[in-house]
Amino acid sequence: MSQITMAEALAVRAAIHRLMSQLASERLNNSSTIIEKGETAEYPARSVDVITEEIEAAAADFRKLDLLMALSNTTKTISWNGSDITIMEAIELAKHIRGDIGQLAHLGSRKKLERQSSRGSGDNATTLFNVALYDPEAYQAAARKKEREVTKLSSLIEHANHNAIISFDASKYMG
Repeated sequence: MSQITMAEALAVRAAIHRLMSQLASERLNNSSTIIEKGETAEYPARSVDVITEEIEAAAADFRKLDLLMALSNTTKTISWNGSDITIMEAIELAKHIRGDIGQLAHLGSRKKLERQSSRGSGDNATTLFNVALYDPEAYQAAARKKEREVTKLSSLIEHANHNAIISFDASKYMG
């Protein structure tokens, strides 16, 4: 059986998914036709049954490749912060860090003290302030630090994907 890298597997998986979508559209297009009474329907070159078989074959390949990728991601490791973590853990960690960066950056962009509004009118008017209960500059710095961390982690994942090999015949989907 031929072998591909995990990086190639990602591209092949996307190609199989696109093919399945195209075949599903073709199957719908070839499933019926409109004719006038007394006319004979013209059948397309590819029948619904043939297209359905192709969809099922592609779906089987997709599931097999997906499983092989999951197995690789749960067994291959990278070194991160002094310990080895699986690629799957690294992917989830990168997602978490990216989510955290957005909120940290938002907190870092706020002012320490910001005028909100006035309550009441005339001599009884009260000015309200929104006071940050943390140091915005520290959160801005934390967001930048996490951005560098996730860039490094993503680079390690990418490198691992180019070195991890899985056994899968991708010849139907790669030129």
